[in-house]
Amino acid sequence: MITGVTIGIGTAQTAAGLPTPYQIVTPEKTVANLAQLAAEGKRWREAIAEFERLALTAKLDPQVAKRARFAEEVLATVGNNVLLGVCCQLLVQDYASRVLGVATYGHWDSFEQGQRTRSGAINLQAIDPRHLAGTPGTQQLRGIGTAMTAAISRQMLARGVSAVYLHPLDQAAYEFWSRRGFGICGRGGLLCIRGRTGIEALIDGCHLQPDGPDRGDVVVCGRPGATVGQRVPVGIMETQATQRGAVT
Repeated sequence: MITGVTIGIGTAQTAAGLPTPYQIVTPEKTVANLAQLAAEGKRWREAIAEFERLALTAKLDPQVAKRARFAEEVLATVGNNVLLGVCCQLLVQDYASRVLGVATYGHWDSFEQGQRTRSGAINLQAIDPRHLAGTPGTQQLRGIGTAMTAAISRQMLARGVSAVYLHPLDQAAYEFWSRRGFGICGRGGLLCIRGRTGIEALIDGCHLQPDGPDRGDVVVCGRPGATVGQRVPVGIMETQATQRGAVT
């Protein structure tokens, strides 16, 4: 398992309705974590190669292959940020140590009419290519993107952010974010959502729950009664990290 601070737990659903429990982690810089992220990058690239071959023979929508390639770039960015110690990123992993989704985000202070305001941005967000809608097979998962959005929103609210910005990759991404309340607020397709009420609305279908092992609240998404007991306690993860050797 990739170690770090657990900020969310939940259950995604396959197209057939089968549950896939996961946890959302802000990854720490360790040798084991960097190796696992590299291994996941290789696994994602194998899926991308398959999708690009299918797209060339018109057996797959080229946009799906494009989103898959983008996803691998986001995962590589997260790995590089972890290596450099750059804030902020999170990842979703299942209990077989597979990374299901990744995201980067940030926040900053600015002054408007003499008043200091804090804004945030969801810079990049992507899920495992094999779980994307429109991919071949039955591995698509529902709920990963929503869970990452909810976890990022919780982090933004805790830091006093009053507006969240993003730039959707394509029409499918635009529709995803529009359904969550984002509206056009700048040139070039920039979207945003403003106000605490609007940001709180991003935690749709999820709620906060005290989380003893990590000494803080986590976002719980999807069948919470079936997922709360399945998280990996932080003590176990810390022991694993110590055994593997941490980067200093």
